[in-house]
Order: sequence, then C-alpha cells, then structure tokens
Amino acid sequence: MRVAVVLLCALAPAARAGIPDGAFARVEGTQFVVEGRPFAFVGANLAALQGEHNREMAGATVEALARDGLRVGRVWAFGEGPADASEWYRRDHLFRAGPDGFIEESYRALDRLLVAARAAGVRLIVTLANQWPDYGGMPMYLRWAGLPAGDVASFYRDERVRGWFRDGVAKLLGRVNHLTGQRYVDDPTIFSWELTNESTVDTPDEAAARRAWIAEMARFIKERDPNHLVAAGLGGYQTRADRAEWIRVHRLPEIDYCDSHLYPQTTDTARSWRRLRDFLDDRAQLAHHVIRKPLVIGEFGFHTSGDDGERWLGAPRATWFARVLDRLALDGAAGALVWIYEPFAGRPRDFGIYVDRPDTDDVRRVLALRAAHATATEPREANPRLSDAGGARPLYDPVITVGGPARRPHDGWLARDGGERVLEIPPEEFVDARFERAGVWDRTALAHVYGSGPGRFRYRFAAPVGMRAPSRVVIRARVSSEWPGTTKAPADGGSRVDVLLDGARVATVEAIPDDGAGTMQEIALHDPKLLRRLAHGDHWLAFAVADRADNHGVCIYGAPTGRGRPPVGEAAPIQVLYQPAETLAASR
Repeated sequence: MRVAVVLLCALAPAARAGIPDGAFARVEGTQFVVEGRPFAFVGANLAALQGEHNREMAGATVEALARDGLRVGRVWAFGEGPADASEWYRRDHLFRAGPDGFIEESYRALDRLLVAARAAGVRLIVTLANQWPDYGGMPMYLRWAGLPAGDVASFYRDERVRGWFRDGVAKLLGRVNHLTGQRYVDDPTIFSWELTNESTVDTPDEAAARRAWIAEMARFIKERDPNHLVAAGLGGYQTRADRAEWIRVHRLPEIDYCDSHLYPQTTDTARSWRRLRDFLDDRAQLAHHVIRKPLVIGEFGFHTSGDDGERWLGAPRATWFARVLDRLALDGAAGALVWIYEPFAGRPRDFGIYVDRPDTDDVRRVLALRAAHATATEPREANPRLSDAGGARPLYDPVITVGGPARRPHDGWLARDGGERVLEIPPEEFVDARFERAGVWDRTALAHVYGSGPGRFRYRFAAPVGMRAPSRVVIRARVSSEWPGTTKAPADGGSRVDVLLDGARVATVEAIPDDGAGTMQEIALHDPKLLRRLAHGDHWLAFAVADRADNHGVCIYGAPTGRGRPPVGEAAPIQVLYQPAETLAASR
C-alpha cells in the first residue's frame, strides 16, 4: 500500500500553497476567475462530515485531493433529524435535531474541514439541503411541519419550512470559525454555496414554486454574503421538459453558474459513449451559448466495485473518467467533480475512490493528470459543435429506445368455454420501447411499465393455431399517464393513447392522470378485413403517445405485486381475446 501511494504522489502535481485572504472565486462570462486569472478545475465530492470515521479522516481526505491536484471539493453541510434523535446519530451525522436543535459539534467539524482545506489549497462547494431523505433532507423538513414527505411544493412554499431553511443558512452565514476567528462569509476557502443537492420537481406547479424559492434564497444569501457564488443545485435533465426547466432556473440572475449531475451506468442518460458525449455537449451548449454562464458537473462517476466496477461497455473504468473529463475540457466546462473521495469503510462502495488504500489508484492517476491539464494556461481546443448559432436546439436525441425481454412472439393462448381464446401479455414483456424515459416498476401494488413523453411500447403475438377468423377481437389494458411518482399528476395530466395493430391505429383511449393504478380500457374490433388478417401469422400490438402538449406519457399495468392494496376492479396483464361467431352470438 505504501509503495502505491508513493507512486501516485510522484505522478501527481505537488500540493498547492494555502488560499490567501481575499482570493474569492468570481464569474467572468462562462469561466471562473480568481485574482484576475482563469480558474478551471477537476475536483471531487468528499465524504467528510457525515459519519464518525469520515469526520476523523476528513483531513486525510482533503490532503488526498491536494496530492492529486484537485482544486475544489464538494461537501454536504446538512443533516436534519427528529428532535428525539439518538445520541450517536446526533453526534456523527446531524447538524440539527428538530428545527431549533442545532448541534455545535457538527459545525466545529465543518470549521476543522475548512481549516484543513485552506491549508491544502482546496476550495469547497458547501451544499445546504438535500432533495433525498439521506441525513434527513427535504422529507425531514416536511416531517417537522407535519406535511407529507413527498409534498415537494410545500417544501418550497410553506412559510414554516422556508423559515427553518433560512435559519440554517443564516447560522452558517453568521458563523465564526472557532479555530481561526474568521467569519465564514470572509473565508475564500468556500468556493460557493449550493442551495440543494439534486433538487428535482415533477410538475409545473412544483417547478414554479422551486424557481421562486431559489431566487428568494439566493438573494437572502447574497444580501448577507457578497463574497461567495451561489448555485441552484439541480440534478440535471433528460426529458425535454426537464431541460427547459434547467434553462429557466439557471437564467435566474441570482444564480451564478450552471450545474448538473450525471451517472451513465445507473440511469437512462447514456447507453453508449456517443450518447454520453452528446449529453455533455448539450449541457455546455446551453450553459455557454444560451444561458451564458460557467458550467460545472457537480457529480459524475462510474462504478468502482461490483460486477461492472472494473469495466463498462468494454473499456476499463479509468478510461471512462478520462473520456468524460477530456470531453468537458473540449467543451470549455469550468469544473467537474467526481463522486466520491472517501476513506475505506470496511467494504467497497459502488462509486468509492479511496484515500487510504490502492484499490482505486487507477482512477486517481487519471484525475491527477486531467487536473494538471485543467490548470494549464495554453489556449484550449474548442468543440466545433458548440456555437451561438446552435441556440437551444438539442445536441442529443431526447428519445431513447429500450429493448425489452421478449425475444419471440407471445403465443400462450388459453381456451375458454365456447371456443374463445385469450392471450395474456405481462406489460414488462415488451419487444421495445421508445420514449424520453422508459422502464419497469414493481415496487407498487401493480407492476407496470412507464414511458415519459411521446413514444410507444411494442408487443408481438402469434395468432392462435387452428382457429378460424374471429368474429371479434378484444384488447384490454389498464393504463394511466406517466408522471414521476404515483400521486403527483395534476388534474389535466392525462394522455390520449393510440392503440395500434401492425402499425395501424385501431383505437384511441383516454388515459387518466397517473395515480399508480390506472383504469381498465377495452377495445373491441369488428372490421372483417382486419379480423381475417389477424387470424394468421404474427402481429404487432403497440400503445403509442403522440407528441402533443396535452399528452404525458403512458403507464401500462399488470398483475398485483403483493406490495400494498391493488385497485378496485380487474387487475391483470394486457389481454387479447379472440371470439368465434358462436361465442359472440351467445353473448348477445
């Protein structure tokens, strides 16, 4: 281990001198400057303030960044718990237990981290709240107020919640470091204040509430701290609606730079280098030529452990870190921070980059070399794809194609009384799906597939063997629109879903706004020419959503999962029924 560390240090640039007083980061156009000189960086997120071991090792973590030449770190200065939180949780994880229960020792841990970072020449992005329930987050603020944990709009609108957030921010802005006697607002170690970690909204109402909140809280900070930058802290975007909102938020004059997170292996954002490259280029195009502010990728990472921890899409993990950083350099991005530098905690972590063992030194070597390139003063090559003329036109295809598990036509027909045949197709057994975002979800009462925005799910089935042309074909499916979550769709958030057979529309059904259950739709087909064609061979069944402003994707539901209470009424997979003439006559 000692030999590996020495070798790594030899490859990395020497640690920088400490940060002088008054050397605050500023914005000039699409770049950062410090003391009049351009400041671009490769950095890392730090596991330093949550957990006893992480706090003990915080100084070593910062020193590892400095040895690797990483100039900026990002830390979470939050942790919210109930007023009756246990002693160990208070001591090692929380900054406040209950709205008024601020915990001094956590602020002292941040004091120590700032001192260590300044001495090492590492600046810190300080994140103030979390979208997710890790260490409390927005759900805990809402719990304090007696509100549902998923009520995102209330986090941004409820005056009690807003007041509690402001109180926490004010405590940091008024903080005097107990080791140095310096006020936080005067400390150039702080690169920026970031309002939230991965702020995410699902409806236009939530988006409007968030924009107003971001502008208000950024002004609140700037009125008390004229020295530091402010970032919004959004998660990023994939869909066109999220992309448009990303632009609106970062155009706010109170926000100093654009930021985004990206995890290609764990989301639908990228399934190839070409798509990942296009996603990076698109963010740079919007930041530099539409919004006209610097771009920071606040989190990105690739697995460093597990089945795909060594390679992805045929290339070693270190190659992927290099590709992303090289592309961002070509795009003129101002900074990028990997997830996550940390001490080893007894077992490998999905994205861990370790400061005290050699397991991830291949990644650290790549980061050290790219960090040295980021500080170079020679003119950089510019990406010819990016220009003012390109405007806000997407540089990536917003629609993805997802291959399903079905490799052969569904043909498991069951015979019923009277000669009727029925075929059940589990919604998740599709051939392919083409949407802005698509997948399978089985953690609610009904298993279902979901597709966001315009697009379609396709299924293939074989006609029943030995049956004459049916007198009627019935298609049944339980559907709703698609909104993230299951209870957030507004009253006008439904969809018109076209049902297609062999590419031709046979019906259009009204899908209710997403409620996590949908309603059963039944389409009866009587056209003799169509029925004769359906009597033989293989056929394609599709559920499609046209590209219209009043359409909001589709969910297709299947059988109950055993999780929660299924909806009232029939809950079953997609059904295709073939009825012979005698069955139809009897039913009349």
